[in-house]
Amino acid sequence: MRIAILTQYFPPEMGAPQARLYELAVRLQARGHTLTIITAMPNYPLGKVLPEYRHKIFCREKLDGMKVIRTPIFPSRSGNLVVRLISYMSFVTTSLLMGTWSVGRQDLLIVESPPLFLGLSGIPMAFLTGARMVFMVSDIWPDVAVRMDNMISDKQARILEKLEGFVYRRSACVALTNPGAVELVRGRFPDVHCTVISNGVDTSFFRPDLRSETVRAEFGIAPGQFAAGYCGLHGFFQGLEVIVEAAKRLRDNSNIRFVLVGDGPTKPELVAQAQKEGLENIAFYPRQPKKRMPEILASMDLSLIPLAAALPGTMPSKVYEALAAGVPLIVTGGCEAEQLVHRYNIGRLFDPGNAEQVATAVLELSSDRSLYERMRANAVSLSQRFDRNIIAERTERILQAVRAGSTLPQVEW
Repeated sequence: MRIAILTQYFPPEMGAPQARLYELAVRLQARGHTLTIITAMPNYPLGKVLPEYRHKIFCREKLDGMKVIRTPIFPSRSGNLVVRLISYMSFVTTSLLMGTWSVGRQDLLIVESPPLFLGLSGIPMAFLTGARMVFMVSDIWPDVAVRMDNMISDKQARILEKLEGFVYRRSACVALTNPGAVELVRGRFPDVHCTVISNGVDTSFFRPDLRSETVRAEFGIAPGQFAAGYCGLHGFFQGLEVIVEAAKRLRDNSNIRFVLVGDGPTKPELVAQAQKEGLENIAFYPRQPKKRMPEILASMDLSLIPLAAALPGTMPSKVYEALAAGVPLIVTGGCEAEQLVHRYNIGRLFDPGNAEQVATAVLELSSDRSLYERMRANAVSLSQRFDRNIIAERTERILQAVRAGSTLPQVEW
């Protein structure tokens, strides 16, 4: 099949959408399909186009055998809704006007959301290239924005909901990352064809045996200390303030250390908050190369996965990596990770923003070695269900059904 992927985010950027789409694309390419990526000039998460792409209006390149077409974007990491909208719409416009004529005929067009607005480029692009459109939704907008207090107004939410329905109904299929998200979409749009294309993890890349005392020492973890780590974007949706508050509650426990690795718009405020409190049990480190992440994650004792609000239908991609690394989770309840925690005993849950519950969970797992080791074993076992090779095989069957216009296969999650 000739498959095009339209996405605002793609490597060399780092992040969950970038990794998910890249890993899926290279596996589909390896299975004999022809992949073309239409994406923006790399700028995430700093809101600045990478130096090697600056001043370029248009770019064609090859990445692992795949054709990559890059078009301009007005980059921004601003929290201002108008500025973000301008940024989104700039790529909607350039991807449609500059990307479509470079793609050629296609069988399928996969459009990544968010941003939801990219559907406005995807619909005409699918028509002009003769492709059937699969709208791949990693976070359901505007549902996520509505659940984040004061993020958008009621009027803005209604406009986005109309856009959501418009795009969904013009897609051959809406692919969501988990069954909970499918239920949410079907509840509001029962006439839309939905399926599950789960996120996953490369279990040969993230492994528990990569744990390293040398790496732990590099990140200030003393021998015998229990390290609760966060690796990833320091952004508005992550609600990382809860980690600083939890560290404050455990400041007198010298056995526990909090480690935050990454970058993003909220990092300066988090560092300032920790410094203001004089916390010596929490440390911040810069973003690390992708190739280092497996050993860093495996060298932590816990993976902290906070969200700023309860987000049904949302599955943090960090869950899969932590499972493969054999690192138990402490994750915000109300997302789709909750059922995995309950069903498979792989960690603990906390209410959004509840630092006391985070501190209690860290203290419990650092104190009960038997419970902790059971959780580690459960995590590694569960990760095999989400191996990226298995996900790619399932996805291929779904895409073949979409192309043929036949019934979508059932997906076990």
